[in-house]
Amino acid sequence: MSQFLNDETGGHGGDLVRAANKWGLDGREIVDFSSNINPLGPPPGLIDHLKKRLPDISAYPTPQARELREGLAGFLDVPVERLLLGNGANELIHHIILWRRPKKVLVPAPSFSEYERAAVLAGSDVERYSLMPDETTDFSELASTLEKGDLLVFCNPNNPTGVLYPRRELLSMVEYAAKRGAEVMIDESFVILTGRPEESLRDLKSKHLWVVISLTKAWSLPGLRLGCTVGPEDDIAQITRFGDPWRVNYLAQEAGLFCLGCPGYLEKSLNMIEEERKYLVKGFQDSGVFHVYESSVNYLLLKGLHPNFQVADFQDHLAKRGVLIRRADNYYNLDQRYLRIAVRSRYENVRLLQETDAYLKSSNLYDCTDGSGGVDI
Repeated sequence: MSQFLNDETGGHGGDLVRAANKWGLDGREIVDFSSNINPLGPPPGLIDHLKKRLPDISAYPTPQARELREGLAGFLDVPVERLLLGNGANELIHHIILWRRPKKVLVPAPSFSEYERAAVLAGSDVERYSLMPDETTDFSELASTLEKGDLLVFCNPNNPTGVLYPRRELLSMVEYAAKRGAEVMIDESFVILTGRPEESLRDLKSKHLWVVISLTKAWSLPGLRLGCTVGPEDDIAQITRFGDPWRVNYLAQEAGLFCLGCPGYLEKSLNMIEEERKYLVKGFQDSGVFHVYESSVNYLLLKGLHPNFQVADFQDHLAKRGVLIRRADNYYNLDQRYLRIAVRSRYENVRLLQETDAYLKSSNLYDCTDGSGGVDI
């Protein structure tokens, strides 16, 4: 399978420098649908706030991000003793797996590639299980394959499918794993952007559960990196005592504290995401050329229905016009028909649909529909 993205990134989206070089977009604005960040952008006033704090980067950041850690504990409604902050959710995923060094790691497919990359780095055996959006998963049966010292990784909502799994179903998985002496790590990086906090397991006190949360996604801070994990109190205390005290840099701490003081920002973000997600779903469904999977969050998984559809060609067409999407054919269980797009602003979403319409017409891909073709924008 030919890939444009290499092993440096694990196939992730958002590599704008590489995209600009590949498609000759230097000096042109790129509309990035390949990374799933809050479409509202950082909270108003954050940039000016950080500019004022720049002179303070000559001093070390607060160890363990104490003030931010306490603020986040209240925001997430979890005890501060169970909370650990890090340089993004991905760093914490690697940190936990490298520290625990499980014998075997069960990873979902399709899903975030970093689980497997971290497991390989830790010397663990990797076993994949299917998590396709149109399949039913038996969570107790899944956990029944675990043995003592194993780790089961789950992503909720899953990336790239956007499926949000009910809390009640995941509880049985955690309980079963605990009985077998195994651990579960649930990646809830996007749960804040679903507006469904009741489905989170971060309040569950279990010695066998780790919940990872990205703040990069919710607050649109991918360049700063900020995330946290909620885990067993004794383990968090051990990592806090012996681990790196400066995982979170000064500007990221300042950004986090500022964002915690902007409660209306997330509500506005959720309203925008819901409205624009519906708009994109309708636009792509109306084309008749794509199946759009139901999503609970700020991204959509699409499958091309025409036998001649090739996601690499589609990506190339859009990228040359300054629009970047995420090919999904390097996810396990997905092939060259699949792509993932982020939910962005109305202006940007209109542009994506217009460029898609132009591509489908020029490639004669509308002939799998009723013949009318075209998308109403």
